[in-house]
Amino acid sequence: MNKQRQDPDIKALARKDVFKKVADGDWYQYAKEPKLQKIVKTSAQRIQKINQLAIEDDEQAMRELKQLLPHAAADVDIYFPITSIEYPNNLTVGARTFINANLQILSAGQVTIGKDCFIGPNCQLYTPNHHPSNPVLRREGWQYDLPITIGDDCWFGGSVIVLPGVKIGDNVVIGAGSVVTKDIPSNTMAAGNPARVIKQMPEIHE
Repeated sequence: MNKQRQDPDIKALARKDVFKKVADGDWYQYAKEPKLQKIVKTSAQRIQKINQLAIEDDEQAMRELKQLLPHAAADVDIYFPITSIEYPNNLTVGARTFINANLQILSAGQVTIGKDCFIGPNCQLYTPNHHPSNPVLRREGWQYDLPITIGDDCWFGGSVIVLPGVKIGDNVVIGAGSVVTKDIPSNTMAAGNPARVIKQMPEIHE
């Protein structure tokens, strides 16, 4: 389980660039960060336009999506519509990975998906955290992001949710509808809410 960040040191954070805060997993207030708001709103508009384009011209929509995602391998296949990818530059997708419809990725944390993965429809990857016990900090919009890492040769059933800071190893199967709250080791099958390892998988030998 990922440890809760210490409460924000507001004076110290005021002297720090917002992108450095995000990269370091520090607290920030999205509502007071116009640079972040611009990224998210621009991404939302481009995703909506690409989804609309895909209705008539799927190939052109895919070309425009690849331009939006500079760290996706050339042969990645992503089905439309896409729900959201708030920070396209923070998403890395490995070769030959397939992602089904209605992918949703929030927020500014790095998200890495390995090669040869199959990601089912309606999957949601969440990197932001809010304060679990201080409603004043939540009301003021303080949050921080932790990265999500998904290894190679993973298969997610439909409607899998992955929470902030989770690392999933190679050759992992996640059952449909699971909520992944903790790290999952390589060569395992996990399912449930919260997801737990239910089976060992044979290792892949190239």
